[in-house]
Amino acid sequence: MSEILKVEDLIKSYSMGKNEFKALKGISFTVEEGEFVLLYGDSGSGKSTALNIIGGMDRASSGKVWVYNEDITSYNDKQLNDYRRRIIGFVFQSYNLINNLSAKENVMLVSGGNGDIADKMLEEMGLKDRASAFPTELSGGEAQRVALARAMAKSPALLLCDEPTGALDYDNSRKVMQTIRRLNRENGVTVLMVSHNLAFLPIADKVIKLKSGWIEGITENDAPLSVEELDW
Repeated sequence: MSEILKVEDLIKSYSMGKNEFKALKGISFTVEEGEFVLLYGDSGSGKSTALNIIGGMDRASSGKVWVYNEDITSYNDKQLNDYRRRIIGFVFQSYNLINNLSAKENVMLVSGGNGDIADKMLEEMGLKDRASAFPTELSGGEAQRVALARAMAKSPALLLCDEPTGALDYDNSRKVMQTIRRLNRENGVTVLMVSHNLAFLPIADKVIKLKSGWIEGITENDAPLSVEELDW
């Protein structure tokens, strides 16, 4: 496998009145192509901040983020927009679907208006018969899988998932995790997922544990479990 992502001494600071708060205090790690990597930690550990910087949604205070040997921390706004469009797929806890558009139309926003691609993605997510449904007519698990279909419609090299099961019940969480794992294993999509759920640790190829803006440890799993083998 070749390296797709390298994070080098990444620092993110925020001004809070006269004080400065460091959400990230100099973290470094790498991700190989095709890996399923879990950024794990409690609320406030800095994991979502790191994901947003890697995804070009936020800017680092210092340090470097290399994606395919390109330093995205040096990009201007136009270059970041292009980077997000070409390389990154985002899945958020809150789905971020547009309520007055159908499931298919939500996916078409990313597929360049291509209905065939949208149909293919929805079918791959097991939602072929829900293409005309609006977000308010979908279950939480269905809405999150529409969000996955939308993210995958542009064939991203790196899928970033921020607590994708955080708002879901057990059954829907399981379906979403099975879908993400299948995209990783069968489609070869590199996945970087943020979670505070301890149960997900055994399915990742690599677990990066954050605490208070630092990396507390990095663990590699030689034999990751399947989602079906988990019990949480």
